[in-house]
Amino acid sequence: MSTTLTQDTPSDSTPETTATDTPEPAARRFLSSRWLPRLVALLAVVPVLTTLRDVANSGRLQHLDYLFQLTRITNPDGSFRAFDLRNYLSNEHILGLPSVLYWINIKLFEGDNRTLGVFVVAVAVATIVALGLALPRTLPPLVRAGLVVAASALMFSPHGLWNYTRAMSGTAWLTANLIVVVAFVLALRGKWWPAWVLALVGSFSYATAFAAWPVLAAIAIARREPLWKRLLPLVVGGSVVLLWMTYRPSAPLAGKPTSDPAGMLYYFLAIVGKLWSVDSGAVAAIAGVVVLGVYLVLASSPVARDRSMWFWWALAAHGLLGAGMITAARVDYGGEIGMDTSRYTSVSVLLALPALVMLAVVVHRRLPARAYQLAGAIVMVGMLGFALGGTAGKEERAKNEEHFVEAVAIRAGYSDAYRRYPAARDLVPRLRSMGHYPFTDDFTLGCGGPELGSKLDVDAMTALPPADGNKVPDHPAGAVEWTEPADPDPFFDGRRVPIFHGWAADNTDPVRCVVIVDREGTVVGGGVSGQQRPDIAFRYAGIIPNSGFAVIGPIDEESRIVVIHESETMRWLPAQIPTEARPG
Repeated sequence: MSTTLTQDTPSDSTPETTATDTPEPAARRFLSSRWLPRLVALLAVVPVLTTLRDVANSGRLQHLDYLFQLTRITNPDGSFRAFDLRNYLSNEHILGLPSVLYWINIKLFEGDNRTLGVFVVAVAVATIVALGLALPRTLPPLVRAGLVVAASALMFSPHGLWNYTRAMSGTAWLTANLIVVVAFVLALRGKWWPAWVLALVGSFSYATAFAAWPVLAAIAIARREPLWKRLLPLVVGGSVVLLWMTYRPSAPLAGKPTSDPAGMLYYFLAIVGKLWSVDSGAVAAIAGVVVLGVYLVLASSPVARDRSMWFWWALAAHGLLGAGMITAARVDYGGEIGMDTSRYTSVSVLLALPALVMLAVVVHRRLPARAYQLAGAIVMVGMLGFALGGTAGKEERAKNEEHFVEAVAIRAGYSDAYRRYPAARDLVPRLRSMGHYPFTDDFTLGCGGPELGSKLDVDAMTALPPADGNKVPDHPAGAVEWTEPADPDPFFDGRRVPIFHGWAADNTDPVRCVVIVDREGTVVGGGVSGQQRPDIAFRYAGIIPNSGFAVIGPIDEESRIVVIHESETMRWLPAQIPTEARPG
């Protein structure tokens, strides 16, 4: 008798198998393991490290608003002035907490911009950690890890590099953002007194934190708190704003208040969408419309309106109010300042992240997307925001490189050449008394030898000729091309103090540095060399791109710009104001 084999009738020669005996594919086991989310989360470190590298290369000198703030709150001997709230308002912000942090940095690190930048990076990391802890636990661990990576990529996008390399700004702005984030977390847990205290501290860190007060009132209403808890944030916040309005100085650069609603709407939308544009206000405004449209769609979703999403709605509301405040305060400054000033990116980030989180929750609940697919899409969104900041980051790095010229000017007492700076008579005594950089023992021109006041042998210098034709010259060559300002006024002992821009190259003997000397060969100025000048490399085929320089110093008819090569050879260019316009 024969036997018919079926799936239910095993043969004597075939071992019986069951579903539990079939080994799970390794890839699937890895996708469902606890290690994958941890490995993905490690990617969040990459944007942090790139920003730390930029901070390390940003230079030690603090930037413009910081120096003005220092002259307001200190006496010429470096001591604190008697308290006056008006001295703590800078660009319409009450810089109470930042001023304390500046002072600590002066005492510990000689006012170094880089150490303050590391602090700002730490603040941003703490913000990402706080946001990560606030993520809904209904999301799979892999999706939460993807959101952390995206948050890091957007928070540290080169779009906002200003806040880290010009650390005085990030110390105020990003610290206020962190304070507001923590205040919302506490408020949603019913910890009202700590939340209110933090909101008050944030208000004295940066004016955008004013927007936290109405949001805290809205949270109290949503939680059905007693009436006094709903009204107190409005009363305290309103009092802070009234205090601010009483002491607020008028905006120095703004024109008359605008009455053009189209202009205000354009500016507002550009702030909202700034993160998603390269350098176009129009593209940013379109992106802003998309972001707001996403919130309208989310508002119609019961999943997005769930109580677990309240924190993200609160953060989005804060960002939206912040964008409105910036619009009202800055729209009259002219131009596309919303695009040109990268610190405004942080508001765009605060609006992007809640939308991304709530979209992830809705997609996870409503669509059959796997966790790794959703996490991958989220990480790619973060990568896009990071990549779009590349152009802004490149421009900010170039500005930071030339910032050292201003350190030379301050150290030598020529900072009045920068007409936007505090008067040297006010700034220099304070910095010197505090031992604040650039008045430190280790200040150097970076020449590996000559410093301000050193004497060079004028007779040992040879003239540096211009390039001939359009090919790489067979001899060292260079030129002075333009100055800032184009026609400087004399102010230092009757001499003009321009900032010279030019180039110098020798393919066989690289340029070490560039200085300015007077008729006796005394080094009276310096700056930076090795700047990237692709236009020169294109104009004279074969010249290395990093041939540019920028130097500052007082000049007369016999002054020279001296190019010092690695071999110690010295060549000179005439320190004269060129008649040609800056090359376009």
